[in-house]
Amino acid sequence: MSGEKQKIDFAEVYDSKSGVSISGGERLRFAKQVLVGIGVVCVGVFVGYALQPDNKALAAMFELVKIGALPLMTLVISFYFPKAV
Repeated sequence: MSGEKQKIDFAEVYDSKSGVSISGGERLRFAKQVLVGIGVVCVGVFVGYALQPDNKALAAMFELVKIGALPLMTLVISFYFPKAV
């Protein structure tokens, strides 16, 4: 196939009636992975800022995490766990 584009029929690849579905357990696992990743970054920035509070780059990252990442984590948690147990 020298230079010819091959056409793919998505109807053969995916069943159009069922579509692509993600179960609740898989979504919860993905949310946990995202939260753990953001948490690790946050803790790393907090520790770095605690060790070197005079570093301007770490101070800026600390403010970004404090203003941006922590509210994002609470938003994801409240989305996946909307009701009190």
